Amino acid sequence: MGTKVAFIGGGSAKFVSGLVRDLYAHPALEDAEIRLMDIAPDRMDRSCRLVRKVLETKGLPAGRVTCHSDSREAVAGADFVFVTIMVGGFKHYETDGAIPCKYGVFPTVGDTIGPGAIFRMVRTGPVLEGLARDVAETAPGAWILNYTNPMAMVTGAILSGHPRAVGLCHSIQGSYHQLAGFLGIPAEEIDYTAGGLNHVDFYLTLTHRGRDLYPDLLAKKGDILAKHPELRVKFELLEHLGGWPAEGEHHQTEYYPWFRKTREMGEGLYATQTMWGYHFDRKVNGELDQIVEDQIAGRKPIEAAISKEYGARMVNAQVSDQPLLVYGNVQNGGLIDNLPAEAVVEVPCLVDRQGVRPCRVGALPRALAAAMAPHAAVHGMTLEGLRLRDRRLLLQALQADPLTGAILTLPRIREMFGEMCAANEEYLKGWK
Repeated sequence: MGTKVAFIGGGSAKFVSGLVRDLYAHPALEDAEIRLMDIAPDRMDRSCRLVRKVLETKGLPAGRVTCHSDSREAVAGADFVFVTIMVGGFKHYETDGAIPCKYGVFPTVGDTIGPGAIFRMVRTGPVLEGLARDVAETAPGAWILNYTNPMAMVTGAILSGHPRAVGLCHSIQGSYHQLAGFLGIPAEEIDYTAGGLNHVDFYLTLTHRGRDLYPDLLAKKGDILAKHPELRVKFELLEHLGGWPAEGEHHQTEYYPWFRKTREMGEGLYATQTMWGYHFDRKVNGELDQIVEDQIAGRKPIEAAISKEYGARMVNAQVSDQPLLVYGNVQNGGLIDNLPAEAVVEVPCLVDRQGVRPCRVGALPRALAAAMAPHAAVHGMTLEGLRLRDRRLLLQALQADPLTGAILTLPRIREMFGEMCAANEEYLKGWK
């Protein structure tokens, strides 16, 4: 019997097909069974056709892929469950940014913290609470691998119902490649440690053959900024907080109270576009739909190279007992001394047949921990608001958001909150 892998949000054809391709690249997973689940029939159909095409190129039977509209059915008896959903679609992705803009809060992405992330959690949290219960009841030994944002909060919601879960992001294992290019060093020769909260995580050490690379990076600041002015925010964080952030520069400007006090500051001095994430994802989504259709029809080849995503490698590590070190989002519980025990933190994790075992980081530098503390508070209040279905706690979470609090008075925050509640009223039924 092959390893059973379910994809919730399986209609994300391009991303899911890439993960499926990665899975079948491992000999231990050549007999894997794939279950795709999505609530949108057209997206589900497109994804099924592409994934079956992937199997066809590998000489594997298309019958290994089954398609489902019911998530409980899809996860029953599964060994691994991938989560790749966005509840509310682009309609709400747009209002998550447009409403704050009316009040002078200018997000770049809005999927991690702030007004957009809190209301993304309102839409997504109940779905994943239900999924976690379904997995606990029908596949208690399964590992849930979450790719959905807001990563820390979503993973926290899943963990409340099923303990075998980890959140996966792209930034830590990818961002240092850019630094390697700036410094003229092969990326594979760079050693690093990292930690923090998802998207608010930093390279705690960055070395080449034992030598600290931060002085070299700072020495090249002028040359780098001449070509990449959008990296100003990252250099300021390195200079003032002591670490280079792993997540991208567009995100960084919306995470703190210092970089987007006005639209002109964010887009001018820090060269990061307001609502960049929405506009970028909307454009890319349309392009990917066409690429998927071309690949299904045979007009474009299906990529053969394995991606840098952790997901399939983690499945292989557990099935084949080949140890793997990744960075994952897990409950803190003392892994990072100076962040709350209940927070979901991003730390090194060892993966093998025993599962996913987080590694202790210890205490973060005080300046970094202080910058992360408001985020952990927002996450905690949002999750408590979700658990109790309490709008008051969501409002208090929004008041604690660093960027929102730097710009708006408490009465204006309440006014903005009310408008965002109205835009998401269908998801707030039954909330007090």
